[in-house]
Amino acid sequence: MDEQDDTIRRARRLCFFAHYHPHGIAAEHVLIYLRALAAAGFTVVVLSTATMPEEERAKLRAACAMLIMRDNVGLDFGGWIEAFRRFSPITSEMLLFANDSVYAPVGDLAGFIDRLTATPADFYGVVESLEITPHLQSWFLLFRPSAYTSPAFLDLLGTPIPPTMSKTEIIARYEVGLTGTLVAAGLRFHAAYRPERDGVISAERHFNAGHLLWRRLITRARVPFLKIELLRDNPMRVTDLAAWPQVVGRRAPALRDAIADDLRRRRASSGVGTKHPWRTTLDQPNPAFWPELQAFLRRDYHQGRKRLWHRVNNAIYRRLRDRADRVRDEARRRGWQLPPLIATAASAAATPPAASPGSASAE
Repeated sequence: MDEQDDTIRRARRLCFFAHYHPHGIAAEHVLIYLRALAAAGFTVVVLSTATMPEEERAKLRAACAMLIMRDNVGLDFGGWIEAFRRFSPITSEMLLFANDSVYAPVGDLAGFIDRLTATPADFYGVVESLEITPHLQSWFLLFRPSAYTSPAFLDLLGTPIPPTMSKTEIIARYEVGLTGTLVAAGLRFHAAYRPERDGVISAERHFNAGHLLWRRLITRARVPFLKIELLRDNPMRVTDLAAWPQVVGRRAPALRDAIADDLRRRRASSGVGTKHPWRTTLDQPNPAFWPELQAFLRRDYHQGRKRLWHRVNNAIYRRLRDRADRVRDEARRRGWQLPPLIATAASAAATPPAASPGSASAE
């Protein structure tokens, strides 16, 4: 038995970290994240599919317990499964699957993990998504032994992913399917953000909370993650991205600078890339993508379910959404080409009332 492998499998907290960078580097924001995981008590094994020179590999080795270079078979789950099989039997109190699709930590990672795991559960995530079927987004999945030693976990993740399996099949079986498989086996999960708990509109309209609610998740829920895709491509056309340097800089100045460097390298320094072209309201049936209505969804999360203003907010949102649906239907019938929804009432209603003394305010 390899002594280093044995040390890793007996780590108190163990993280398998999936890594890839299109430019074949160990980016500074990744090194910051790896060091923060180590500071939070995790022994980190990096699983990289990037083509890197030795000097870049050396940077990763200096920030983790072990670097494993692998072919990109099975995407992130392929690497996590390979590592799980290699180091089993694992005795860690926590097993974390993480990847480099986020900038982190925007704040205190160790404190966030403590708060997350203070709620009794068998496994944890940051964001629950209702898209396709309810599941935890896979870029941060934390398992207790009751989860990762369960027959359901072992049946799903105990065998390698076939190299012929497509990306769509991998997402359906593993990223989306893992949560449902474990829940069906009687295991409980907890997430920092859950749509049905954290809003009314969010339980009805599926959207990526890590994008649309990025600012409130960081400032209100103290979730220390920012999705790279959000700053690089902005697929939801989120309208408040210009504030990211201030929001991140107040909590992690070094990470802010590393993000700016990475965006320049990716040629997305504006915070809005070209991968997802900006569309008209007519093109997008989900109101979460309509810039004119996004403020209502943000307030749905910010206000919670208790205040009168929350009910007013949701009532106005539904009225404007229905109005826009009628305009869209008429435009389709007549063959019109429409710009994004123009609604003076929407713009006026999107301005929240002045905060009352003692009320919480998001940045």
